[in-house]
Amino acid sequence: MRNWAEGVFALVIIVGLGAALFMFSGETLGEGTTDTTAPITVDPDAAVRGEIIAGSTGCLACHTTDGTPGSGPTWRGVAGSSRPLQSDEVVIADDVYLTNSILDPGSQVVVGFDNIMPPDYGDSLTEFEVGDLVEYVKSLAG
Repeated sequence: MRNWAEGVFALVIIVGLGAALFMFSGETLGEGTTDTTAPITVDPDAAVRGEIIAGSTGCLACHTTDGTPGSGPTWRGVAGSSRPLQSDEVVIADDVYLTNSILDPGSQVVVGFDNIMPPDYGDSLTEFEVGDLVEYVKSLAG
């Protein structure tokens, strides 16, 4: 009986140590930026809705979708890319960055562009519409 109890005790200690190492590894689950080597996943239905929203709300007056320069950054190839900001930071254009660029455009202005997007632009969109726009931009990554 003693060998069995010692085996269970050792297993509990090993599992506990593994859990403790995971919990205290310094990584925060669900935060951070997109891994640039990970494929970008797109909800195709949301991307179609986002394309319609982009056309009907005036986004495409400043942002192009074919890579050509506009008064705002092109959306072609943005998702998943490194974005040099006027603040001297470089960020990855993940879902958080793309959403923030719509809701608070002056907080992360890309180098080479002026902060001309209306600061309250995101206020006229629902949370779902913002998500659809993000999916549309992501669909233009390739």
